[in-house]
Amino acid sequence: MSDVDNKLDDKFYEFLHLITVLCECYDSKNEEVLALPISTAIRVLLHDTKNSTSLLTHLNKSKENFFSTNLKDSRECVHLGLVRRVNIGVKDGVGGEAKYLPLCYGKYFSTEEQGKYLSFNEWWEKEGIFVNEQSTLTRKDLVLNVTNKDGGAHFDKKVKKNYDAFRHSWSGGSCLSGINSGIKRGYDNIPIYPAIRQIGYELLRTLKD
Repeated sequence: MSDVDNKLDDKFYEFLHLITVLCECYDSKNEEVLALPISTAIRVLLHDTKNSTSLLTHLNKSKENFFSTNLKDSRECVHLGLVRRVNIGVKDGVGGEAKYLPLCYGKYFSTEEQGKYLSFNEWWEKEGIFVNEQSTLTRKDLVLNVTNKDGGAHFDKKVKKNYDAFRHSWSGGSCLSGINSGIKRGYDNIPIYPAIRQIGYELLRTLKD
């Protein structure tokens, strides 16, 4: 059977709309489920290999001026550049919520004036978004591990150590401890999913601009 042209121009806008809808659904308390398809859509848009071509490359879209919200906090021993830890209603180590949240949650954070623009290569595979003493994770590392190895499109029996270092509730380098009770608790989620949500925010900000 012969091939016919695949019109891709409309696919670009479809994928922007897809990521927008997925991010909105993520914000409705479905983070574990929605982070997986967000990461897969990001891969389709951005990732080139010897055997596959990204949608941006197919369409000759510019790969300059990618918006980065990767912020350093000098008070933290572990750099989680796209997320922050928030404690809501936790009293003496008990109750409430202790969560990693993406920086695009305007109720708690403002990154508009602190963001910077990078080349695609710097943004995608050079800038460390998660860093501890042993491991560094870039956006590419995060998206491809979630998509190719941890359920976005495939599961693998093994994942990279630098990814595994940040997919636990204690990945921020500390836990909550009640001052009087001494009760210790981890965080109620893990940082990789809100980081995927934040990459979605950065990507939409970049491509819609």
